[in-house]
Amino acid sequence: MADDNPFDMIARGQRGNNLLGSAIFIGLRAADPFLQRQLLLNSPLPALARILGLRPPRPPPTGGLPLAGSGMTPYQTLLWAFSIGSAAKHILWITVLGNEPTGPAAAVAIGLFNTTFNTLNTLAFNLAGENPTFFPPWSVWVGTALYVTGILVETVGEIQRGLFSVVRHASYLGYTMWRTGYATASGGPVLGAAVAAFFISTFANRSVPALDNYMSKKYGEQWARVKRNVPYALIPGVW
Repeated sequence: MADDNPFDMIARGQRGNNLLGSAIFIGLRAADPFLQRQLLLNSPLPALARILGLRPPRPPPTGGLPLAGSGMTPYQTLLWAFSIGSAAKHILWITVLGNEPTGPAAAVAIGLFNTTFNTLNTLAFNLAGENPTFFPPWSVWVGTALYVTGILVETVGEIQRGLFSVVRHASYLGYTMWRTGYATASGGPVLGAAVAAFFISTFANRSVPALDNYMSKKYGEQWARVKRNVPYALIPGVW
């Protein structure tokens, strides 16, 4: 039984693989690190500022000399690694971990959505030198810790169900964590908080209700029992 919720882009109740959709998704996600590297090395913001008659932003904090082989500073390389890690995680999901097919339209939407957020993070990094007040040094370390933890939570939650005894939607929690960490490391705590609020709101108002609706229809009392035993949908101890 496929779910008909318009907010859910996953083909709930179906099994298999849509080859065209998977190919589109893999292509878009694999291309993203190349785009982010180009933006990290050649920010379009100074040229855009000149076109608009604005003062070009100062160079962002670089964190040292270029690393041999990468052509980027350690800080730039870290953010580039974030884009590579997120792409690898998504390609692993669609090729190995996911059960439902992803159609071409959903593949384009999801792929472009993630590239858009990664690009916003990169551009925020390019602007970070202009607003040092909003970019304390600890942002990089906290952001990296959230990113790594979130990627692990999302991946482990998709491989085995142990984390679902703590929170019913561990994959959504993990995604929110690493997205928040990526933004915090790129543009500071203000951007990180905004991204966290966006994804918590989106999951709470759209994704979680859509999945709960599907699970209730398919599993009935069994899912109701799960909800009683695991009362927290997204954030352990909160909601």
